[in-house]
Amino acid sequence: MTYITHILPPVAALGLGIAAARGVPVHAQAQAHGSPAPPHGGISGQVVNQQSRTPVSGANVNLIGTRLRTATDSAGHFSQTSLSAGTYILEVRAIGYGVTSWVLRLSDGETVDYVFELEPLGVDLEPIVVEGRLGYFQRRMQEFEERRHSGRGIFITHEQIEASHAATMADLLRGVPGVRLNCRSGVCNAQMTRTAHGVCNADWVIDGAPASISSTPHLPVVGIVAVEIYRSPNEAPAEFLKADSQCGVIAIWTKSGP
Repeated sequence: MTYITHILPPVAALGLGIAAARGVPVHAQAQAHGSPAPPHGGISGQVVNQQSRTPVSGANVNLIGTRLRTATDSAGHFSQTSLSAGTYILEVRAIGYGVTSWVLRLSDGETVDYVFELEPLGVDLEPIVVEGRLGYFQRRMQEFEERRHSGRGIFITHEQIEASHAATMADLLRGVPGVRLNCRSGVCNAQMTRTAHGVCNADWVIDGAPASISSTPHLPVVGIVAVEIYRSPNEAPAEFLKADSQCGVIAIWTKSGP
């Protein structure tokens, strides 16, 4: 920590020097014998940046050896009143500045008014880099777009879902190439054609987790923001496949996530 001591010139204080007894002001002996107390003085001033001359607010101002302390206001001003004659050491501390002190001596009733300059510390701080993290929804949509641009699979965006006016996933999948809806007694299964083995029931994934084959086709599209359709295990990303996957995958993404 940097410590700097200044002795005020005569224009700011009548005398120079450091008082004995750890900076406690020296009182006239006449006061100890019951004579009338001399008029009190004071110290006031403004603390400024030595380089820019701008006020330093919130600086701690202490009179060493006494319990008197204060802080500068928003304009850098402070004052200490009711001070007896004597020599004082005024110390100023502020964040980003070296600890600086001034030695001054007050006569009876004298008030010192001075501009106190603080030298900024020459500390170069490393720049702070703030990196925002994507939320669940933003991250999933970013991954959706990356897979869509890979050219594998069929992708249905939120805009396309709204434009389709579909009520359920079964409605949305009607007419999708390679997907066939097998509906019996009001229950629909999404099936995909396999060249060598006929058709198979597609696996369903909702927000990255496996879903029921029987109920998912009837899922309302309200809240669904994107759909991915892979017509074979070879076409589907590994994160959507089960250990025994034999068919394609339909992946659904919702606003709320898991």
